[in-house]
Amino acid sequence: MMTTRRLVATVVAMTVLIALLCQMVIMQRGYVHEVYVLPQSDGRTWFEWFDWYSIRLARRLVEDKTFFEITALLGLRGLILSVCVPILALVAWRRRTWAPIVGFVIVLLFETGLAGSMKVAMGRQFPWESWPRVGALESGELAFPSGHATNVVALLGYMAWYFTKAGSIMRKVAWGLVAAVSILVSVSSWLIRTHWPTDLVAGTAYGVIALVTVIALYNAAGLNPSATAQHSPTTRP
Repeated sequence: MMTTRRLVATVVAMTVLIALLCQMVIMQRGYVHEVYVLPQSDGRTWFEWFDWYSIRLARRLVEDKTFFEITALLGLRGLILSVCVPILALVAWRRRTWAPIVGFVIVLLFETGLAGSMKVAMGRQFPWESWPRVGALESGELAFPSGHATNVVALLGYMAWYFTKAGSIMRKVAWGLVAAVSILVSVSSWLIRTHWPTDLVAGTAYGVIALVTVIALYNAAGLNPSATAQHSPTTRP
């Protein structure tokens, strides 16, 4: 169950991670040439070194990226909405409550606002358009953080939480599936060079913040007893 202590600890940890990533992105140093240079020997940070060499590896690792271009679409907000909204609408109608849809809309607006405002504020270029430069910061660019990574964790995470019971095997399986899809989308986005690795990490962190906040809100309001109630052994007379 999402207790106050867990909520605060998670949000603080993710916020510190995002702040660190933002600082590293802002401190980027222009062009990096096709030579091996140790980080900090020429003024570059470890994060910049990691981003640049990761994208160079992605350029060489897989020639046919068709499969990863398809799997990266799993993080599209429109695709997730087209699948999740009808399911939530059906459940809301059967239970005679707006709680399933309201929670989903809250997490959607929250994660979109968090990630979207940072995208506009940072203005980082995508790898495919700035290479070999490491994500130059220019007005109108929207690479940092990754919206795909945020969508998967926040929206699919909400679905996994809402439709499973606390402490059940199904919830563990659901969390595992969300983690698997998140990793798949992030790896795919990296291989097709639509995002720098730091974009993906930051996007995941934003998704976690949005998700745990809405879960804590619903726990406090008691709007989803079936998802938050712990299992108890059946008592027999």
